[in-house]
Amino acid sequence: MTIHQPFCYSRSIGISLLVLVCISNPAFGQLDTVKLSSDELFAIAREKAFEGKREEARALCRVVLKRSPAYNDVRILLGRTLAWDGRRDEARKELLIVLDLNPENKDALDALMDVELWDERFEEAYQVANRGLRLYPNEESFLLKKARALKNLQRHDEALFVLFQLEDLNPSHAEAQALRQELSQTSLQNEIGLNYASDRFSDVFSPMHFGAVQISRRTRLGTLFARLNHAERFQTRGQQGEVDFYPRIADGWYGYLSYGYSNSDLFPKHRFGLEAYAKLPKSFEASLGLRHLAFDGGGNITIYTGSLGYYFKSYWVSLKPYITPNDGGVAVSFSATIRWYLLDAENYLSCRIGAGYSADDRLVQSSSGFSGKEVFYLKSQTAGLGGQVRATPSFLLLATVDVGKQELSFRPGEYVTIYSFSLGTRFRF
Repeated sequence: MTIHQPFCYSRSIGISLLVLVCISNPAFGQLDTVKLSSDELFAIAREKAFEGKREEARALCRVVLKRSPAYNDVRILLGRTLAWDGRRDEARKELLIVLDLNPENKDALDALMDVELWDERFEEAYQVANRGLRLYPNEESFLLKKARALKNLQRHDEALFVLFQLEDLNPSHAEAQALRQELSQTSLQNEIGLNYASDRFSDVFSPMHFGAVQISRRTRLGTLFARLNHAERFQTRGQQGEVDFYPRIADGWYGYLSYGYSNSDLFPKHRFGLEAYAKLPKSFEASLGLRHLAFDGGGNITIYTGSLGYYFKSYWVSLKPYITPNDGGVAVSFSATIRWYLLDAENYLSCRIGAGYSADDRLVQSSSGFSGKEVFYLKSQTAGLGGQVRATPSFLLLATVDVGKQELSFRPGEYVTIYSFSLGTRFRF
């Protein structure tokens, strides 16, 4: 049916709502709802809703829903406008209709969390957040709303753990920082970690061992790490000290700064790292940076790197290239990682592959250590599996297993197979 003038009458119950609006807003009555498509009406309804003309927006939504009851975006907008006007029971009913048809609808879950929080039904908001995070473990808005629900339930330590997960995903998340400050907790800002790794070779070399102990603290400016690395290889031992800092730059932007020092030939004398990270639309993230290794013997390596990551439901996919200019041209390598999140962002399984040329100081360079007098760009291919599990709210366990082929520096074109594994723990206090 077409409405050409205000003050018109209709036998249709659905259109009668529009007539009521027409009485108060004659301009609205000029809309030809028959000639306009559902998508066009939805666009107008959104505009009306954000202009504060929510009754008009709801009337248009109901016209569309009379045509297409399963138009979920329209029903979600209807639910949100009802919630904005305090009509929470009606809003909840509309959003549950969407979730009955499509239980994985992210926008409906997000809107329902808002409804429960605004209605001060914090236990229900917490349950909806858990439901959403089982489907989308890395959804930042879900994590934030779960933390808010826990805060209002007086479960402050649990709220902090959720905020830590959120800040691991996005260290510069402004609302997460503000909520963490509201909790006024001085505990659980620190973390200690231990790690052990071993490389075993199919030929030539004896096993290599690597260990690390680190402590970190979350601060107002970002998270700071201090780490001591220990290596045993080539029948010698050496240590390296490192400091990493992930500064918050702006909402959605954060950085990585790193410096390491060692007086052992098993490590670079100086190691520098610099990278900038950005959260992009459509669940993408990207970074650009470099690593610089300076050796006591005078050798230097600069590695340009970056990353492109994408979150999809319970998965995270990342591609990271490494570009290393050298006298013979440019050495290029890459690694790709797929991570499958289980219960939440701190419980996952991962798969990693890598290929190309590498000048990583941890790989085999010479039988007597690596003084940097000669830099070898060696071909390598690796593949591995890993995972992390949260054993208790403050205790995490990590493990990885990798298999790779590494070119021998003294036999170009010949390879040795490397079997690697690592175990690690992290404890918050």
